[in-house]
Amino acid sequence: MGNKTMEDIAKEARVSKSTVSRALGDDPRVNENTRKRIKKLAKKMNYQPHKAAQALANKNTNVIGVVFPKIPRSIADPFFLEFLQGIGEVAVINGYSLTLFNDNSDYGKLEKIFHKHNVDGIILTEPRTNDLRVTYLKKEGLPFVFLGNPMGDQDAYWVETDNRSGAYQAVDYLIKAGHKRIATITGPMGLVAGKYRLQGYKDALLDKGLAVNSDFIINADFTQEGAYRAAKKLLLSKDFTAIFAANDLMALGAIKALKEQGLTIPGDIAIMGYDGIQIGEYIDPPLTTISQPGKKMGEIATELLLKLIQGEYISENHILLSPELIVRDSV
Repeated sequence: MGNKTMEDIAKEARVSKSTVSRALGDDPRVNENTRKRIKKLAKKMNYQPHKAAQALANKNTNVIGVVFPKIPRSIADPFFLEFLQGIGEVAVINGYSLTLFNDNSDYGKLEKIFHKHNVDGIILTEPRTNDLRVTYLKKEGLPFVFLGNPMGDQDAYWVETDNRSGAYQAVDYLIKAGHKRIATITGPMGLVAGKYRLQGYKDALLDKGLAVNSDFIINADFTQEGAYRAAKKLLLSKDFTAIFAANDLMALGAIKALKEQGLTIPGDIAIMGYDGIQIGEYIDPPLTTISQPGKKMGEIATELLLKLIQGEYISENHILLSPELIVRDSV
């Protein structure tokens, strides 16, 4: 057998690599019980600590990095503003400040976050399918939490609502309202949320004995502008009676396109969104949607991250919340 590493201990103890390093270096940020547990495990595994690595891990900045989507979405998306509010409130109460970054998904940018800005932990949004950043983050040993499930790694920490179930609920509601020809404007298929909201749409149709019509599926980018253009393409057919937009911003873009064509909502076309952003309640007509609690998710993600940073034991590293149907006037 080869020499045991901090990664081996971290996996066995269900904590981050940096927590192991801090515990072995008697860092006071790691609570006493966790320090004892990790030291006992290290002794059992015959681990020989690396002094230089311990010294590096013991630097404390009390700063959390938060990585938001790149343009065109960015932090201007109302859902992410609600998510950031939850992060900020928990961080401030616990004596942490925030540093915000736009995500361009390359490792060079991540290295700048870790080494130039020297954050204690990081919260990331919009995981990809087969997200390679997880491997990099684990190798660096920095605590991290995702908003969304980075598929393929059971050891990663994340919080999200059940995208597939929420989309199913949305389309099921449209079907129960009498719609059989339901179109959808999707998010990017490279994102977990985009992939699973489309799958939920298909599941609901098939469960009710309705065909999945590829002409009714238009890919977009989770923005108003992208959905506006997608809805224009859909309107070349006009053979549908409802649209499920995979987030509320895209529902707003679709509404604009429909109104420009003189169509009424929900008289001519019903519209269903996803997210439950506050502005949806105040548009005309108020938007029927699937709500996910952005602020609460920010709070949970930050609480998870702080436990990782402080070396507390975490019994559940995957937090899956149930989405909620909000019935208004657009269906």
